[in-house]
Amino acid sequence: MNLAETQRLFWELLQGHEPPLDAFIGSPDLPAGERVAIYISMVLHRQVDALRETFPRVVAVLGDERFFATAAAYVRTHPSEHADLGQLGRHFAAFVERLDVRDLARLEWARGEVFEAAFSEPLSGAHFGSLAQDPVAFMKHTAKLIAALRLLELDHDIGPLWEGTSTNAAPDPVRLVVWRNGFEVFHVAVEPDESRAVRLALASAPLGDICGAFADPQRAFDTLQSWVAEGWIAAS
Repeated sequence: MNLAETQRLFWELLQGHEPPLDAFIGSPDLPAGERVAIYISMVLHRQVDALRETFPRVVAVLGDERFFATAAAYVRTHPSEHADLGQLGRHFAAFVERLDVRDLARLEWARGEVFEAAFSEPLSGAHFGSLAQDPVAFMKHTAKLIAALRLLELDHDIGPLWEGTSTNAAPDPVRLVVWRNGFEVFHVAVEPDESRAVRLALASAPLGDICGAFADPQRAFDTLQSWVAEGWIAAS
């Protein structure tokens, strides 16, 4: 058996398969099966630890034992296939059975994504003010949100789960904007009209269309000003 074949066999063992152990050498004190089992356990625990770091609030809600069982089952179903172990949890939220915890995992994953997203120069208040001086040009201006921003539409109000004040979340739809400002990550609940406006902005719609998501023109303008203040709109 050559090196490539041995490596493939070892990888299959790490993924829970049971191919023959003839390629591995044991000793009287530590047979080949037990030696390989040490590596299998080590790899599993390292991946579960990576998920634990990515989803600390899910751990807090589920508890260590239940989280480990869920994470171990996930790793066996979705083994790491990326050089960056931080990408291991990209399917984890969909794998979680409890629906409110699934929404919590979606928030934690989104916060991790925006933390690592590329930097976008935000639109300055002065530039926004100059655009507003010409209403026609303002309405035609194409808005582009920063790369480090996500819109989540969840089925549960997970605020109590996030804050640690409850271990359950009510089935109450909530819309969250998650973004990074500098080196800090934030999230905030938004109303349906603002959620529609953010969705339009994510599609690079003109400001006129974004303002049309609001029934009140003044609320539309005030909301855009708040986006500028929070650094949501990219400079170009």
